[in-house]
Amino acid sequence: MKILQIVNPVVPFPPKIVGGTERVVQYLMDELLAKGHEITLMGHNDSIVPESVKFIPIGTFLDQKNTAKKIWKHLLFNKYDVIHNHGRLVYFLPKIWSKTRKIHTFHIAELESSSFHRFVDLNPRNFTFSPCGKWIQDKSVHLKGNWSFVNNGLPKNLYTYNQKPLSIDAPLVVISRMEESKGIADAIKLAKMANRKLIIAGKVGDYPNEIAWFEEQVVAACDGEKIKFIGAVDDAKKNKLLNEAAALLIPTIHSEAFNTTMLEANACGCPVISYNRFCFDEYIINGINGFKGENLQDLAAAIQKIAEVDRNACRKHFEENYTSTHMANNYLDLYRKKV
Repeated sequence: MKILQIVNPVVPFPPKIVGGTERVVQYLMDELLAKGHEITLMGHNDSIVPESVKFIPIGTFLDQKNTAKKIWKHLLFNKYDVIHNHGRLVYFLPKIWSKTRKIHTFHIAELESSSFHRFVDLNPRNFTFSPCGKWIQDKSVHLKGNWSFVNNGLPKNLYTYNQKPLSIDAPLVVISRMEESKGIADAIKLAKMANRKLIIAGKVGDYPNEIAWFEEQVVAACDGEKIKFIGAVDDAKKNKLLNEAAALLIPTIHSEAFNTTMLEANACGCPVISYNRFCFDEYIINGINGFKGENLQDLAAAIQKIAEVDRNACRKHFEENYTSTHMANNYLDLYRKKV
């Protein structure tokens, strides 16, 4: 099939540390190429893609005012079997009533807006909304349109599980962007409640309020021994960190569409501990690949039981359900489906 992937020009391909959407699309394209499909990517001007991918630059993060016009012009003069959009719904307008198969993936959880309703009211043809989590679809059943979720996935061998015994003082770990909504303050509380070491990894925000929050809530709590901040980590460092961690803490406060770090942890044999909400409710199976709870006390109790989780089972849960091969096959099923 001739497939077009569209991504907002926020982060160049290939993404390195930040860029969750871009990472997922990169893994999807790799799988589709391996299956013999013809791929065109529209994305950030500075992207570097394999020779087998046709690339069309559409802008940058600081200059997106003409992005839609560039996409519209291309769609008016080019034909595809499938248009798979990970960006703005408005990108579809030139093909909204065409026979072309159209898939829109939501990488966010809060969907309802005036622009969304205006788009749906246009009754797009042969079109499917495909949120990245079942929980998003479940809470959107009252909305119009054809819906079919596809979970994100990671390459099977991107992270490895070394099966070495953990050290007696194996730390808890947080890996996320440094912002209040990620629940890092709760993770610090949990580590203190459990009397466990905590390693915090991730990129610090760029805005003054984010930097101020980070200094007040994270830096002030770090002593370099029991609680330590190590900055952003790449895949190799993340692989080592998760293999040596007792558990990954993700006590997210605000809406989380589909957190790929939980997949990374399980791929390394590391259990995940999170609140029983958002994507974590459908992903975590208590005692199998981690624990989920309603409040801080539940999560503190879960830390005490983390040794009960079989780390081999964590890896198995990932391999059997959440690889990029699973993701690509599920999208291919949608690509071939007419609605």
